[in-house]
Amino acid sequence: MNQSFYPGEDLASHFPLKAALSIFFLALVHHAFMFLCFSLLVLADLLSRWIAISAALLRAEGKSEATLLSMIRAIPRARRLGLICSSVMKEQGLSKLILYNLCVLVSACADYLLSESGFPSGMVSLAVGYLTAAEALSVMENLSEAGFSSVTFMLKHMKGGRK
Repeated sequence: MNQSFYPGEDLASHFPLKAALSIFFLALVHHAFMFLCFSLLVLADLLSRWIAISAALLRAEGKSEATLLSMIRAIPRARRLGLICSSVMKEQGLSKLILYNLCVLVSACADYLLSESGFPSGMVSLAVGYLTAAEALSVMENLSEAGFSSVTFMLKHMKGGRK
């Protein structure tokens, strides 16, 4: 317990290892952030699906002008009635995340192989862009199904419709 404190001593010990690990983790931050963003998109899709299900429940009960807050409040009731099954949705969400990451990994391998062959392809950008757009559209479709007309209007324009 009678050790002296030398700030530079701990910092300098194993410096090459610390520097290499820092660079490695710095490279992983970008990928971890992308995984976090995909996870948030899947969570938003899940929540918007629950909102659409609870909106259908409220409409079935005769409440045609439900608000977002009333839809969110109806989610526990929809779960109790068995309209929302968390274990199934949890499995679907996890499967989706695994598949998304697999698609991006395969695209990265294709990018590497094509670039080594002299044909840069941009497969990762294409895969990430497509998966992100598909998930965002799914969220909008769920909110449109819940009865939000402004989202329905925006969804039609995003899908290329005029009216």
